[in-house]
Amino acid sequence: MPRKTDSPSDAAHMPRHYRACDANYCEPFGLFMTARVALVMPMLNEAVDLPETLASIGAQTFDASRMRFIAVDGGSTDASREIVERWLASSGVEGEVVRNPRKRIPISLNVGAERAGRDALIVRLDAHTTYGPTYIADVVHAFESGSTKLGNVGCAQVPAPTPDFGRSVVGELLTHPLGLARIGVRDLKEALPVETVYLGSWPPGLLFELGGFDERWVANEDSELEARLRDAGYTLLLVPSANLYKVNRGIGATIRQWGGYGYWRAQTSRRFPHELRLRHFIPAALLVGAIGMLFTHWWWIDFALYLLYAAAVVALRDRTRPLRVALGCTVAFPCFQIAWTLGFLRGIFVKPPPFEPVLR
Repeated sequence: MPRKTDSPSDAAHMPRHYRACDANYCEPFGLFMTARVALVMPMLNEAVDLPETLASIGAQTFDASRMRFIAVDGGSTDASREIVERWLASSGVEGEVVRNPRKRIPISLNVGAERAGRDALIVRLDAHTTYGPTYIADVVHAFESGSTKLGNVGCAQVPAPTPDFGRSVVGELLTHPLGLARIGVRDLKEALPVETVYLGSWPPGLLFELGGFDERWVANEDSELEARLRDAGYTLLLVPSANLYKVNRGIGATIRQWGGYGYWRAQTSRRFPHELRLRHFIPAALLVGAIGMLFTHWWWIDFALYLLYAAAVVALRDRTRPLRVALGCTVAFPCFQIAWTLGFLRGIFVKPPPFEPVLR
């Protein structure tokens, strides 16, 4: 059975409108050497991957007595809940499993943060990712040694090897410079300031200061929160890690997923117009231009540009993967980008709802 939770924290006695990184709270940085670290993990039917994920959490070099694990279950119909409860009973890590009948990930993250309390450093975990043994310690160290305006620390979404062709293609998307990653992310050796991270972690009180995740964001909820974080003057840091993400979607499901990502990216851009970048419009411009050119005597330029694009995809591929995966990417990547673009064009003309804080 899950361990009992602690008694209410001293955070309940903090002033309602304190800022998470006021000097009297975050300085000196030694606070992070004693702060509780809450690991918040949304899950839904993850029984296949949970044993390996939980084993990697239990193998962390960080002091287990300072960690509290909060699994937020979106209504699993497999043995996910029982697996976590058995692990908590035997691992020496304090924690609990709580329910989120509304299922959505941003809601689960808010539920987990509320259970953690505003005095905890909150680290988001994914149920189908395995974690390098120093990941939690590296996150805490980054906050401890960083600026008082460091608001989010995370890692790159590096895919675990898989024999499945479709999932290998999707995994390549995560670390390819023509997919989601910058050049060099596969072999990251030192921390980098960035605009977005995978997973994420937040210093004590900051999620509450920002109001939590927007629960109406069906996808791209992390980017929306990151936009609010930057608006509040905070920065993001990408740290090297040995974490491995287990891709759980094939090519078709990822195309549909990217349509949703494009829509919610546009909604975030509508809410924060200053976050719009030229790169957000380049796919749309290329798509419209390519379609238009098909109906002219310059149609062959489309074909020539595609060959150049395919050559770049192959040249910049992960050399540890079979060549056939890169060749699959030459077909799949344009499909992902087109789906994202169509979603973006649909979302950019829809006014987003105003943000309503959930955490206070």
